Amino acid sequence: MKNKKVCIPMLLAAAMVLAAGAPALGAWNGGHDVLGANEARKTWYFAEGTTRGGFHEYVCILNPGERVALADLTYMLGDGRNIDLRYDLAPGSRTTIDVNTQIPPESDASIRVTASEPVVAERSMYFDYKGAWSGGHDVAGAAGPLTTWYFAEGCTREGFDTYLCLANPAEDDAVVDIEYYCADGQLVERNGVRVGAKSRFTAPVHEDEYGIGRHNDFHGDASIKVRSTNGVGVIAERPMYFNYKPYLTGGHDVVGAAGPEKAWYFAEGSTRDGFDTFLCLGNPGAQKAKVNVYYYCGDGNNEQRRDIEVAPHSRFTIPVHETANGIGRHNNPHGDFSIRVESANGIPVVAERPVYFFYKPFWSGGHDVMGALEPGAAWYFAEGCTRQGYDTYLSIANTENRDASVNITYFCGDGSRVEKKDVAVPRESRSTVAVHDPALGIGRSDDNRGDVSIKVESANGVKVVAERPVYFADRWRTMDRNAVAGAYGWGEVFNGNTRKNTVALTFDMETNGATAARVLDILQSHGVRATCFVTGGYPGQYPSVVTRMAAEGHEIASHGVSHAMFTRISYAQVESELAQTEAAVNALTGFSTKPYFRFPYGDRNAGLINFINSRGYLSVYWSVDPQEWSNNSVAAVQANVLSNSHAGSIILMHDRDKTVAALPGIIDGLRARGLEPVTLTEVLYPGP
Repeated sequence: MKNKKVCIPMLLAAAMVLAAGAPALGAWNGGHDVLGANEARKTWYFAEGTTRGGFHEYVCILNPGERVALADLTYMLGDGRNIDLRYDLAPGSRTTIDVNTQIPPESDASIRVTASEPVVAERSMYFDYKGAWSGGHDVAGAAGPLTTWYFAEGCTREGFDTYLCLANPAEDDAVVDIEYYCADGQLVERNGVRVGAKSRFTAPVHEDEYGIGRHNDFHGDASIKVRSTNGVGVIAERPMYFNYKPYLTGGHDVVGAAGPEKAWYFAEGSTRDGFDTFLCLGNPGAQKAKVNVYYYCGDGNNEQRRDIEVAPHSRFTIPVHETANGIGRHNNPHGDFSIRVESANGIPVVAERPVYFFYKPFWSGGHDVMGALEPGAAWYFAEGCTRQGYDTYLSIANTENRDASVNITYFCGDGSRVEKKDVAVPRESRSTVAVHDPALGIGRSDDNRGDVSIKVESANGVKVVAERPVYFADRWRTMDRNAVAGAYGWGEVFNGNTRKNTVALTFDMETNGATAARVLDILQSHGVRATCFVTGGYPGQYPSVVTRMAAEGHEIASHGVSHAMFTRISYAQVESELAQTEAAVNALTGFSTKPYFRFPYGDRNAGLINFINSRGYLSVYWSVDPQEWSNNSVAAVQANVLSNSHAGSIILMHDRDKTVAALPGIIDGLRARGLEPVTLTEVLYPGP
């Protein structure tokens, strides 16, 4: 097929680049991780990428040099078209390209990055796969096409969709054979797969035509080899999307390895509660492999498991959170570890390390990396974010018998640079740097400064391995809500920050779980997060509804238990109602209702407000009350909200049928007026 090329003027392309920062604007829930690159290069390749519905894609590029770099990006679409765009990259800074604004919607595209100066490139994607599995994944690009690629991980069990993405940047078609080495010892081959010139091809591994189909047994656990049979090199990635367990969905992705090796290194790993870490070992060879696995734990008490067998042409999985070949579950620094995999009998293997996690209650996902071949003197990362809703870490492994000292340089999206020198990484251990903390990172920055690329460099000659996991969720999840309440002097609030065009949608959930579920349906379909003030009986009467509130990103606050007039009950009963609701919500969701409480009927006095303040609660009143519980019409409810709302308004609504009828028009009407409905914390937050 003749290649078709589309050229877009350089100025238009530059205008469509977001000056770093769009990733923080989504409402995705999950995490991703990447192994750093050892060097900056002029060329980078990505096989995966899509602008289909529910997917948002970014290319993050670090220019670590002192000169402006010109970057030419070629988007190789699945239909054979190519789109070429050029971008200016400021020196010593990070640039983010919003791919969804660069190529047509509903496009699958591989990417080649060619720069005039050495740069570092990553491609991050955030998604709602199938409209239900929220998450993200991220990879550093490949150096170039190869004729062979290997993957240790792959799964087609129920709840796992695995794909192979193959990019062919050459002028000729590539023909590849795909070999699946299943954990039950069977070999499945799909030969003669054609990848068009300058194009992209996707093989669904969970389907039969190019994959192995769906299997809920060891046959569904597969390592993969991709081999070009006509000498035309390709780039290969393997994204996976999963529903790992209830309320734990997401995806992860890796670029393949060039071949099996005798040693692999991983900087990240955790077996704390909520984290399931696996080590996937693929043996594409004809002889049985034996491997030794060394765990370098954060407390310095290291462990090893020796002579683990991996059958020929097969795959073996180690659950590191179990004790047989792993270290077991540890809720302390021993559960934070790095890994070295070493062949014990000279037979090379391929190694990946997927992690599935509940980072915090109802903040879940997964990530995966291919191991490093050896420790390095320097590691580069193009992506990183410390905006609200993003927690970014550096995991640094030192497998040598000498203490390491590293210098960390942060290249921020606003052009600033932050350096942290002589960061200690003890011998044969693992260290973690919270980039969103100012001690060794850059702190929380809710603007371009929070979009950050990173360089980790040995300061004393001891080489290390570095990964950069990122966890992301709704913005309010990383806001210090007690500090927000403190910014308002505790007491009581009627309005929020009037400098932002946001309003707080708040719901008093008092009587009807079925109606509350319909409210949640509307919020979900409109992409809105709200704050739900629940009575203490709600978690017991409607546990699935309260669980949905947490799972779908809503805040949960307290509305007492009895819905009494609080001026008519004792302080002892007030305290009891606060405690009962807090305990019920926390037991079910892990969330705290603090620091927000709304008095039923708004019935309070200064003494009551002071009392709940002393118990860790801010009194939340309202500025807009459409009284949808009364005999007014749906149209009157909508008109009340839309005519009285302004920046910073706190809107009061309930779990009533009229609320359900009015809510879609209210959300659409607020947005038409330039007001975005968000959670109470986001409206109160005094920052940008």
